[in-house]
Amino acid sequence: MYLDETAWVAIAFILFIILVWKKGSQAITSLLDNRSSLIENELNQAKSLKEEALEELRQALQTQKNISEEANNILKEAKENAKRIMEEAKAKSSEIIKRKEEQAEQKILTLENDAINQIKKITSNIVIESSKIYIDDKLDPKENSQLITKSSNEIKATSIN
Repeated sequence: MYLDETAWVAIAFILFIILVWKKGSQAITSLLDNRSSLIENELNQAKSLKEEALEELRQALQTQKNISEEANNILKEAKENAKRIMEEAKAKSSEIIKRKEEQAEQKILTLENDAINQIKKITSNIVIESSKIYIDDKLDPKENSQLITKSSNEIKATSIN
């Protein structure tokens, strides 16, 4: 069997491709395997970074929630404290007003008693003086001095009590 040149070229070409494929396929396969493992590692790393980011986000949201709750609690406590302080201030002010009213009433009573005592003294003095004048005009001098002394002592004794 005799083959022409084209057939020999075709056979040579096929043999050449087979030889190149045997030698090159291992290199290409290892190159592709290396590239796929590199891509797989990058994907795994990206996945782990994504998981870490999600965990960080979850923690940040939890922290934000906790801070928000704490801020609400602080506001609530502040409002309660302000309300309590206001109530205490009202109670103290009403207590002070009541005490001041009682003191004013005591002062008024004291001043009334002092005024009554002053009026009694003035009235006593007027009675004594008018009695002296009456006695001087109506009675003789000897009886006058005895009666004046006696009456003065009685009036003074009653006005002191």
